[in-house]
Amino acid sequence: MCYSFAVPNDNLLAELPVDFLRDEKAWGQLNFDQEWENSSGKEEIKHVLGLKGQPRVSQFRLAAPGERVYPRYFAPGIASDGGKNWLRPLRYSIRPSNSVWDLATKYSLYNARLDRLLEAKTWRPLIGRQHGILPFTSFFEWVERKGKKAQVQFIPKGKDLMWAPILWDYWESLGGEVGYFSCTLITDDPAPEVKAAGHDRSPIFLGADHMKTWLEAESQSADNWQEFLKGHRESVAYNHYLIA
Repeated sequence: MCYSFAVPNDNLLAELPVDFLRDEKAWGQLNFDQEWENSSGKEEIKHVLGLKGQPRVSQFRLAAPGERVYPRYFAPGIASDGGKNWLRPLRYSIRPSNSVWDLATKYSLYNARLDRLLEAKTWRPLIGRQHGILPFTSFFEWVERKGKKAQVQFIPKGKDLMWAPILWDYWESLGGEVGYFSCTLITDDPAPEVKAAGHDRSPIFLGADHMKTWLEAESQSADNWQEFLKGHRESVAYNHYLIA
């Protein structure tokens, strides 16, 4: 599992080893959604977004460069769509396009286990169709220390930027009031440092050439993509720090 991660700045985003375009329509949509939220009452927000309860925080919070992204925050990510790679604001916790209710974070829709990609009905339709990459500078996990939960930050050695494979989707309200892109981060067995620190999952990281292949979503079958992610990852070593 990847609980949260840190957003890179624009200079680091420009170093991604793939060509991409900024999706101005998607960024404009997020601005519109934020304005709609600010001008709407809590009951209307609850109804339109399909929330189980009244919102206590913004549903359209965009993390700034250097800020931590938690589930349901928005952050910049690359989505392959229509033969091009687009820089879009993606909510960190996927909202399936056909969903009526926005499920709580306890259902962990912000992470997708590699070994369940072909089994879970939420992920299967997206494999081979809607691939993307999530860039970040570090990530955070919960571990147990002396019987209590603590957070550990993992920072790659010798790297300023990491990127991990994601699946994405687009959801729009029934009345067309709002819509947004969202994603889930694919995880697998932990890297040695992550395992040693006490966590059982970590993000997958692809080499630059393999990242380009991953973004060509329709070039392979769903079964082949699962094997691809098992065999084409980059070995990354980490420093890790306990967060007070």
